Amino acid sequence: MKKLVLLAAGVIAIVALGLMIDAHSRTPTERPAEHREPPTVFALGRVEGVTPEIELRPRQSGRVVEVAVCEGQLVEAGQLLLRLDDQHLRHEVALAAAQLELAQAKLQRLLNGAHRHQRTEAAALCRAKMVQYERAELAWDRAAELHKYKAIPDKEADNRKSELEAATAELEAAKARLERIGAAARPDEVRIENSQIQAARARLELARVQLEWTKLRAGCRGQVLKIDAQLGELAGPDSAEPAVVMADTSRFCVRAYIEEMDAPRVKIGMTAKIVADGLPGRQFTGRVIRLSPRMGRKKLWSDHPAERSDTKTREVWIELDKGEALVVGLPVDVMIDPQSGTSAKGVQSGETKPRGRLQIQLPPAAKAESRKQ
Repeated sequence: MKKLVLLAAGVIAIVALGLMIDAHSRTPTERPAEHREPPTVFALGRVEGVTPEIELRPRQSGRVVEVAVCEGQLVEAGQLLLRLDDQHLRHEVALAAAQLELAQAKLQRLLNGAHRHQRTEAAALCRAKMVQYERAELAWDRAAELHKYKAIPDKEADNRKSELEAATAELEAAKARLERIGAAARPDEVRIENSQIQAARARLELARVQLEWTKLRAGCRGQVLKIDAQLGELAGPDSAEPAVVMADTSRFCVRAYIEEMDAPRVKIGMTAKIVADGLPGRQFTGRVIRLSPRMGRKKLWSDHPAERSDTKTREVWIELDKGEALVVGLPVDVMIDPQSGTSAKGVQSGETKPRGRLQIQLPPAAKAESRKQ
């Protein structure tokens, strides 16, 4: 009996051991991956106006004689910012205007024709030439009759004939001159004078444009951020520093630089939070309104030890809801929520793995205070 019990126990143990080995050898059923919320996209950025900073330089080189605005002043489009010395160009405009008036007067004289006294003079000259011709013709008739009977030498007869030919030519010239004075202007002559007028008008417009180039005007409504031109200084298109820097600050935006590992996740319409070291305790909100179509070199650094410096970045523009306390050029920290906005539905769960800067999720107060551009 004891042997049967031992045998049964051994069989049970062998079966249990086999079941355990079989269970361990099977591939465990994979559990479905848990859905993880994508982490916040962190980026560095700078505050801008509706437009970036606009650097203005005069298109004409010259000495500054007037600065019409001051830094911080709000200006309208077309408002005068500064003016260069324009004395020589004003004389150029006056000279070009006189040349245009001269060309117009020449055309008018051509259309009016000759003066009445000129017609009278030409008619009198024609009559005088007619008298000379008749006299020469009569002398030749007499000389030809006498020469027929050998009453005068050949030389005298030749002289009378030459005089008649000369008188005939002078009479034809006088008639032609009289006809020319009385004739209307030809179409080609009118075209020539019209071309002279167009050329003079173009020179006048060019002189006026060059005169206008001595005045630097605002290209849009905005605020003067910096003036780097003083009275008496030389300024022009080749100046090392712009004469005036301005931007439209009616609203504020943030230009953020998203690193290459996070750039594909950012979509238009996502919401963002913005904080600045210079404004502790303040937080601003906005939304992504524009994405750059290309990647570029990194332009902002936080100086954190784990920060990558060899990565590419994509520029993203964020329109702020409110930003009265912000200043153009202020460095800020940007946190974009990939779950927000209508475009966030396309985020894949496989993109939740921390990458690049996302390996360091630090609160704004713990971030490095120093930045460099």
